Amino acid sequence: MNTLRVLVAGGLALALAHIPATASAQGLQLTGYADFEVGLSKVDSDNSELVFDNHHFNIIAQGKLFENMYATAEVEYEHGGEEIALEFGFLTYTGFRNVRISAGKFIVPFGRFNKDLHPTWINKMPDRPNGFKDVFPQTYSDVGIWVSGGVPAGNGVTVTYDAFVVNGLMGDDGGGIRGMRNNDRDKIPGGGIDDNKALGGRFGVVLAPQGFDIGTSIYTGNYVNVADSSLQLTFFGVDAAYHNRGLELRGEAVFADQEATGGDLTKKGGYLQVAYRTKVNFEPVIRFSLRDMPGSSGDSRRVSFGASYYLSPNAAVRLAYHKNFEDSGFSSDNDGLMGQFTVVF
Repeated sequence: MNTLRVLVAGGLALALAHIPATASAQGLQLTGYADFEVGLSKVDSDNSELVFDNHHFNIIAQGKLFENMYATAEVEYEHGGEEIALEFGFLTYTGFRNVRISAGKFIVPFGRFNKDLHPTWINKMPDRPNGFKDVFPQTYSDVGIWVSGGVPAGNGVTVTYDAFVVNGLMGDDGGGIRGMRNNDRDKIPGGGIDDNKALGGRFGVVLAPQGFDIGTSIYTGNYVNVADSSLQLTFFGVDAAYHNRGLELRGEAVFADQEATGGDLTKKGGYLQVAYRTKVNFEPVIRFSLRDMPGSSGDSRRVSFGASYYLSPNAAVRLAYHKNFEDSGFSSDNDGLMGQFTVVF
């Protein structure tokens, strides 16, 4: 391990020594997105609550440091400043054909929603698919190495790939998956460092003439050490999309296999969505989402009806009504209504 650290430190020092003196003057672009939300949801069968939320005001910076070397970062300012964090910050080298090599903190490229579709400006609903976060912990960022790219295969077909090695998720034995994030330094609860790494990736095919984009993803790694033995967490995902003019069909499914000393757990989640962008900048959306947890008490299904009106190429007003079906709680009486103004800048 010490030898590895010396090699890494020496390589960084050599790289820094060869950065041109003008690197600090290279171009830096600032962008980002922001939104304001209004939510109305049932507290119980007789009462509702109205909530205002400045959910996101996120700043994204990107720029070229020197030839073939780029830097990208996003600072998230969420829920009116309640959460301020580095969403991602990484360096990318593009000197090889059809290959990008990135290192740092990045959004783990599993599926499409976690990495590409979760920003409110891109997401066609005011919120994420119901229950999806409890099966794969979106939005999940981690520190590691990421290799990605696309290879043209002829006739408008492109093969895409992502491969990563990261510190991995860390949590309690048999615990909730979403709470396993924020392990970017690979710390073991109670002290110490876990040097077990998680790995995975996504393999996709884009059929541009036909309008299809399909992919499959995997992630596997230890998530907790118990009595000198390791417990494994593995995700398998599939995603697909179809585009034809204003029509978009999209869906994802994720299967989680979570080892636990009390018995292994299987968790499933996913969504199907259809949207149609009209010529007058109006876009209705229907989404069905679900989660299937161990036992029936955590199972839920949701049908969401939404619509967006695009005020300009970079601003939209969205409205969504969620009809919930659950196997626990007040099963049919916690439906919600959400409104959102979102802008990208």
